[in-house]
Amino acid sequence: MLFHVQFLFTDQSEDSEKRSLEVFAKWTPPAGADFQGFYGFADGTGGIAIVEVDSAATLARTVSPFTPWMTFTTTPILPIEEAAGIGGEGIAARDS
Repeated sequence: MLFHVQFLFTDQSEDSEKRSLEVFAKWTPPAGADFQGFYGFADGTGGIAIVEVDSAATLARTVSPFTPWMTFTTTPILPIEEAAGIGGEGIAARDS
């Protein structure tokens, strides 16, 4: 399943930034998590990732190491062609 993951820093102090970067430098994504895009916000407040995971547990393992410094919003996403098709199905169901 594909997710849009937004992360926002909860503590932007120098000590917090240093510690979170130390952890990040040693971190590797868990098995079953494939990062398809990973971006930081230019203002330094957080960022987003597009991550394909094999389970909700894998998604939890992906974000868990960073919860002392960040809050996460995870939203399942679909390719636009699929999302538009499903939207069309919804319209057809309402029109019937």
